[in-house]
Amino acid sequence: MCVAAYSWYIEGSDKQIIVDTGLEASFMRDSRGFPTQEILSFEDSLAGLGLKPSDIDLVIQTHLHYEHCGNTFKCKNAKVVVQEDELKFALSPHPVMANLYVKPFFRDLKFVTIRGPCEIVPGIDLIPAPGHTPGVHAVSVNTVQGKAIISGFCSIKENFEPPEEVREMWPVLTPGTHTNAMDAFDSALRIKGLADILIPQHDPSFVGIKSIP
Repeated sequence: MCVAAYSWYIEGSDKQIIVDTGLEASFMRDSRGFPTQEILSFEDSLAGLGLKPSDIDLVIQTHLHYEHCGNTFKCKNAKVVVQEDELKFALSPHPVMANLYVKPFFRDLKFVTIRGPCEIVPGIDLIPAPGHTPGVHAVSVNTVQGKAIISGFCSIKENFEPPEEVREMWPVLTPGTHTNAMDAFDSALRIKGLADILIPQHDPSFVGIKSIP
């Protein structure tokens, strides 16, 4: 299965806002032994928007697994929004999940912690979606086409629309790792129902898409 790690830039605010920062492919190769391919570096991605990491005002971390925050430290001037429960767990994770949190990636960030749902700026709402981790939140953005929701948890389209032949096994298709399988299922179902435009966090189909209306 092919998955991708993304950083999303949100247009329309008076602030420079991104959701997650992805991870350099070299970390996955050198530290995890996974075959990886660099799609576009974090710096080159921002340069395509006329930005540098130092220009980012706000990083919304959906959660703190390493492939979601591997470049956040480069955003030296950014405040980093995360759920309080997520930061607490990341700093002292259960041993089963400990290898998914790489503390040097987030130890010195300028965190702004929140608890529960929150409108972070007008038109951008954070929606708790626990299960994959204790403090995952989805990111809902008001657009002309309705609510575009970045799922927050690690997912692909099949998590929300499983093929017919495995539909009876749908609960198994919720995020691949989770701290609570039932919460993960409920969160996936809730986010699917809220979204007009659903953006699963790791779906490879977005690799060639430059923007979502």
